[in-house]
Amino acid sequence: MMNSQSIIKRPNGGLWQATASLLFLLATMSPVQGQESTVYAVVTATKLFVVGAANPSTGLFFQHPSEDSVWHHSGPNNYRAFGFAQGARSKGRVLYVAAGNGVHKSTDAGAHWKNTTGWGITEVLSVCPDSEDSNIVYCATPYGVMKSADGCHSWMPVNKGLNALFTCSVIVDRSDHNTVYCATEDGAYVSNDGAATWRRLGLSVSNTRVISQHPVRPEILAVGTENDGIYISTNGGRWWTKSEAGVDHQTFYAIVFDPTNPDVMYAGGYVTGVYKSTDGGKSWKRMNNGLSVLNIHSLAVDPRNSRRVYAGAYWGGVFRSDDAGGSWHWVGLPDSQVWSIVIQPN
Repeated sequence: MMNSQSIIKRPNGGLWQATASLLFLLATMSPVQGQESTVYAVVTATKLFVVGAANPSTGLFFQHPSEDSVWHHSGPNNYRAFGFAQGARSKGRVLYVAAGNGVHKSTDAGAHWKNTTGWGITEVLSVCPDSEDSNIVYCATPYGVMKSADGCHSWMPVNKGLNALFTCSVIVDRSDHNTVYCATEDGAYVSNDGAATWRRLGLSVSNTRVISQHPVRPEILAVGTENDGIYISTNGGRWWTKSEAGVDHQTFYAIVFDPTNPDVMYAGGYVTGVYKSTDGGKSWKRMNNGLSVLNIHSLAVDPRNSRRVYAGAYWGGVFRSDDAGGSWHWVGLPDSQVWSIVIQPN
C-alpha cells in the first residue's frame, strides 16, 4: 500500500511511456476509486522543510476519497503552487497549475508537465481555462491578468481598465464565456469582451480575495475580502449586500457553493474555521467540530456526494467532512499550506 504523500514517478519521453504511466495509474486504482471523484490539492509550502535534508514535496497532489489520508504527487517537486484547473471537456487530460514560477500545463492527465510561461510571468495565484474555447486560458498575478489565446504557447497582459493590478483570482462566467470576473486589491471587476477591457463592479470595498459564481444562476456572485467580510450580489455585480448574520470575522479567502443545492454555501479565511450558510448567504453558522486548524484557505464540495466537503488549512493539511460540515477529520498532507482544493468527478 502506498504511504501518505507517495510520489508517482513519471517516465520520460514518448507515447509508450505516457501510455505506460496511464496504465500504471489505472492499475493502482480499485474499482471503487474508478467510480469516485478525484480530489486535487495544491500545496504552497510545508513546515516540515529542513535545510540540507530530503524534504516533502510541494506542488500538486491528488487522491480519491476512499484513500483517506493517502495522497499522490504529480508534476515537479518542491515548487510553490497556488491554483489548479482542469480543461473543459478534456475528460481530465488537460490540467493546469498556477505556480510561483508560472503556469504549468499537462495534456496527458498529469503524466508530463510543461511550464508554459517561462520566467516572464511569476507568482501566478490562480488559473482559469475558458469554458468553450480550449485555446483560451486566463491567470491572475500580482501584476494583473494574463491571457493566452493559443493554448498557452504565448501570453499577454490584459489589464485595460484595472485601477490596481494585484489580482488574486479570475473566473469565466458559466453562461457567457466572453464574460470574465477578477478579484483585485482595488475591488471586483468584470469584462464582457474576453478581458480586452475591464470595469469595476458596484462593490464599494477594496482588497477582494476571491470571487465565486452560483452554479445555476450566473447573476448571483459572492466575494470574500481581506478586511470587509463577505458580499453577495443577485444582479451580476451591480448591487451588493454585506452578508453579516452570524459572521464574526472579516477576512475570507474561500467561498464555494454546493453544486447540487446552491443555497448551501461554505466560506473560510483567517482564523475563521468553516462557515456554512443554508439560505444562499443571508446567514451563516460556524461549523468547526473536529477542526484543529482554523486558518482556512480553500474549500471544495464533492459533486458526486455533496455531504463530502474538503477544507485546506494553512500549515494544517487537509480536513474532510462527510456530514456536510457537521464534523471534520484530518485526511493528510501534514503541516502543509494548502492553497487550493478542486474536486473533479471522474
